[in-house]
Amino acid sequence: MADPLEEMYQAYKEPIFRYLRNMCRSRTIAEELTHDTFIKAFKGYGRFRGESSLKTWLFKIARNTYLNEAGKFSRKNEIPFAEPELQSKGITRNIDTEMMIKQTLQRLSEKERSLLVLREQGFSLNEMAEILNQTEGNIKVGIHRAKKKFKEFYLEGEEDRR
Repeated sequence: MADPLEEMYQAYKEPIFRYLRNMCRSRTIAEELTHDTFIKAFKGYGRFRGESSLKTWLFKIARNTYLNEAGKFSRKNEIPFAEPELQSKGITRNIDTEMMIKQTLQRLSEKERSLLVLREQGFSLNEMAEILNQTEGNIKVGIHRAKKKFKEFYLEGEEDRR
């Protein structure tokens, strides 16, 4: 019989890593945060009560791990996660567009970025509400506002590049 922790790791390591990489823009830091997320999950697995899905529980741990790390940098007055990296594996967008999207995402608040990244990764409103400790109504409004702000920032950047 397979180890449930190993199965959990294999099933969710890539989605967790992608989420964290989109949040912090650094492959290296995202790898460290992914590792920290799974260490916390393995340690807390015995306390997982199944009140939410395993996926939701893991992403909540990942988000809290990210927030804790970002908080450490901001308390030191350092610029967190400033290392831009481009990973366009199989994506048809060109490198300039990819960079523009990543830069635009970084201009959003952590909450707005989380909303867009989680939604883009296919999370339901209910799952997002659970991860972010909000109501589904707040999630819907937040997504709408985050998309609007993203569009404004993106278009500003397009104008600046001309």
